[in-house]
Amino acid sequence: MSEDQLERRCLAYRQAGGAVARYTQGRRVPDLSLERPAAEAAPEGGALRGWQVDLGGRTRYQTELEILARWTGLVGESRACLNDREPPGGWGAAREPIAALGRRVTRSLDENDAYLEWLRRRAIGLIDLPEIWAAVEALAGALLAKGEVGRREASEIIAGAHRARRRRTGFADIFRNPR
Repeated sequence: MSEDQLERRCLAYRQAGGAVARYTQGRRVPDLSLERPAAEAAPEGGALRGWQVDLGGRTRYQTELEILARWTGLVGESRACLNDREPPGGWGAAREPIAALGRRVTRSLDENDAYLEWLRRRAIGLIDLPEIWAAVEALAGALLAKGEVGRREASEIIAGAHRARRRRTGFADIFRNPR
């Protein structure tokens, strides 16, 4: 695989992982494109603050979901392209926007590092779910094939992969799988 192909694949899996995480958390899935990737810049106001942080409100919850989605994108990229390892040189530039988001709701650098590690582990747990990974692979495959996937189509791909992997429950399973 050439360097350009690997870079394209990494970008597709990063965007797909983030989109699937947003979908599973009930958030809006963005338009995805390999030509103009979604902005992952550090949010404004990401610097450490000297005033009281929001430790329990909706802002903290929304920030946490965004960090989880970004980590899930990086974890998906790592799993698909880097044999479950960090890229050479670490996450560096990709981690800084995540750290800036965390600084919105933490009080110190140590607390922020611990918070981000906890969310990274949650992202790994999310990616480990077979139906989630199937959705990431399906969406990344569509993105690699087409170059662009709109938010509606992305949501349909995720929902389709999720439904296909969902285990049936109810009385049918009792009679089909006797113990």
